[in-house]
Amino acid sequence: MVWARAGRRVAIYDANTDALELASKTLSRFVSDSENAGFALPQDLMSRVSTHAALKDALADADFVQESAPEDVEIKRSLFRELDRLTKPEGILASSTSAIMMSQFTEDLQHRHRCVIVHPATPPHMLPATEIVPAPWTAPSVVDRVFALLEAVGQTPVLVKKEIPGFALNRMQGTLLIEMFRLIESGVISAAHADKLISDGFGLRWAFLGPLEGVDLNAQGGIADYLARFGHIFDNMASERREPGPVLTPSLIAQLAELMREKLPLDQIEAKRSWRDRRVAMLKRLRIELEDQA
Repeated sequence: MVWARAGRRVAIYDANTDALELASKTLSRFVSDSENAGFALPQDLMSRVSTHAALKDALADADFVQESAPEDVEIKRSLFRELDRLTKPEGILASSTSAIMMSQFTEDLQHRHRCVIVHPATPPHMLPATEIVPAPWTAPSVVDRVFALLEAVGQTPVLVKKEIPGFALNRMQGTLLIEMFRLIESGVISAAHADKLISDGFGLRWAFLGPLEGVDLNAQGGIADYLARFGHIFDNMASERREPGPVLTPSLIAQLAELMREKLPLDQIEAKRSWRDRRVAMLKRLRIELEDQA
C-alpha cells in the first residue's frame, strides 16, 4: 500500500498461494478504508501490484526488497541467502523483523553491506514511523538511500544507531505494557481502566507530541525545570526494578534540554501549550463525531 500509492511497482512473493490471495484482498480493503476516510489514491494503484509464487519472478529488477517472513532466525538466514543470490548487487535487502538483529542472519552474505532492518509500525500505511536499524557492516550509503526512499513515499524514517534486541519502538512500547501488566496483576488497576489511561489520557496528547515534548510543556522552565522537580520519581521507579543508576544523569538532562530549546524557545512554551490544547480539543470532537456515526 505504501509503495504502490506513491507510484512504485510492487511484486509480492509467497510460496503459499492462499497467502497471495489474502494479500490481494487485504490490499483492496486498505484501498477501500483509505478512500472512505477521505484519502485520495491513484486510480491505478491496484494494477501496480503483482503477486508471484516464484521468488525469482518477484525479485526481477527489484531495487528494494522488504522481507516479512516469520520471526525465526533460521528462516531469515535461509531466505536472505536466496535474496542475496537472486537480486542485483545494488538492490537493498530490508527486513521487517520486530526484534531480531540483522547481524544474526546476514553475517556470511557476499553483499551483506546492503542489508538493513526497516521495521514499520502497524498499520504501516497509516502510521508512518519506520525504524531503520543498520547492522555493523551496513554501508552508510545504504542507510542514506533507505531514508530517502521512505521519505519519498511518505514514511517517517527513524534511525536506531545501535543494534539492540527489539530495537527502540518495541522496547518503548514493551516497557509501558510490562508496567501495565504488573499493575493489573497486582490489583492496582483493572485492565479496562489501564487502557483508559492511554486512550483518554496520554494517547490524546501523544497524537500531536512525543512524550519528551509533552513533558517539556508541563513546566514553565521546560523539561529541565520539570526533571529538576520531578525527576526523582523516575529514579525511584527505576530503583524499584533494581536498575543501575540514576536514570536521569546531569548529562542526559542537559542533552534533553538542549534538544527541546532548539525546537522551542522558552518564551514560546505558553503559545505551544495553547496549540496543544486546541488540537486535543479538535481530536476529542472528532472522536465524538466518529462514535456518533458508529
